[in-house]
Amino acid sequence: MSLETFEVKAAIDTIKGFDVVGVSIVTTNEDGKATDDINALWERFFKESVGQNVTNKIDDVIYAVYSDYEGDHEKPYRVTIGYKTQGSEKTPDSMHLVHVEPGDYGIMSAQGAQPQSLIDTWTAIWSSDLNRSYKTDFEVYGPRFFADGINEVLVHIGLNE
Repeated sequence: MSLETFEVKAAIDTIKGFDVVGVSIVTTNEDGKATDDINALWERFFKESVGQNVTNKIDDVIYAVYSDYEGDHEKPYRVTIGYKTQGSEKTPDSMHLVHVEPGDYGIMSAQGAQPQSLIDTWTAIWSSDLNRSYKTDFEVYGPRFFADGINEVLVHIGLNE
């Protein structure tokens, strides 16, 4: 299924594991800290032209990967913004390599005015009864994110079997 034709607002899919290389931080949702930290990470991502420094990237789709959870969404976790890579490569010192775990993922579409649509989607996820694995979650910023008036981010939430 291509990202350009993805129309489902919510789905479940089995994802093969893959690697993402990019810039990274550890943050927490306490007192709005994650919002400031993640905004600063996005600024760093664009300022440092991360895409030019990831030599083995598969394409220009941007991934934001949430990993290394120290518990649930209220505990510290790592956020990495970068690109899916193929094969092995030496990760530049200023970047982080994260492996997205294979498995079942709930997929939600955050479409519309950003970042509000994405914030609303995450708020709904946090208050849902999804049986989350807290191993890896990720967002996909593909062609539909950059399309005028669509601004769709696909949010993938790792689920327990």
